[in-house]
Order: sequence, then C-alpha cells, then structure tokens
Amino acid sequence: MIRPAAALAALLLLTGPASAMAPAPSTEEPADGAKMSDYDRAMALIDDERYAEAVPLLQAVVKRAPKNADAWSQLGFASRKSGNWKEGEGFYAKALALDPNHQEAMEYLGELYLETGRPEQAAALLARLVKLCPDGCEARSELEEAIEEHARSRK
Repeated sequence: MIRPAAALAALLLLTGPASAMAPAPSTEEPADGAKMSDYDRAMALIDDERYAEAVPLLQAVVKRAPKNADAWSQLGFASRKSGNWKEGEGFYAKALALDPNHQEAMEYLGELYLETGRPEQAAALLARLVKLCPDGCEARSELEEAIEEHARSRK
C-alpha cells in the first residue's frame, strides 16, 4: 500500500518544472560508460561559452582528422570568441580551403571581419552566401543581421 505522503512526494517530483528535472550541460563522461568525443565535449563547452577550454579539444580533433572542415570552423569560432582573431581567421581559412562552400565558416569569418574593422570583406562573404542559399539559410541570415548591426553601431 502506498502511503499518501509518499504518493504526494512522488507526484510532486514527477510534475515539477522540466527545467528542474533536466540535466545541466556537462562535459563529464556519460553515466552509461560511453565516451564523449573531443568534438562533442568541445561543443558542450562552446554552448556554455567556455571557448578557451574548447580550443585544445578541437586542436586534438583536427590533428586526428585534418580534413574535418566542421572542426576547423569550430576551432576558428572558439579561438575568435577567446579573443584570438588572427588564429581564428587562419582556422576559418583552413575550413574554407577544405570546403569552399562551408556556410558556417563563411558566416563566422564574416563576423570576424566585422569585429576587426573589415566590413567590405564581410559583405563579400555575404554575397557568396546569397549565391549559395538564394532562398535563405541560417548562415546567411546571421551574417546579414551582424552586418546590419555593425552598420547601425557606426551611425
């Protein structure tokens, strides 16, 4: 027989807010013993805005998989967000050398150009994104927004 107090406690636990029950993002290994990849751990750190901590993990990924354009792009992003614009720019260039149509790398490199006072180069990347996704895509929208914000901040 279930006691009323125990039933009430169980009901409160089950109906509590989802945010209270959801696990916080973590870079710890999963409880089931499965290993998170360095890339997954780096992405979790980036999601937590812990960019500098993600850099060495992404460096390990590109060392093992030097043709992984996504990893190069994310390494550029983490480096840029850590304040290392020169390194970030080089990593974006590597991603685009591997995949000249890598939309995310174009978006992020465009944002770096804006941050470093090169809006004309950002606009050139936006023009490439417009050709790549004439009906729109996330990278195009994000870079358009960044360029518009940059222009507003200059007025």
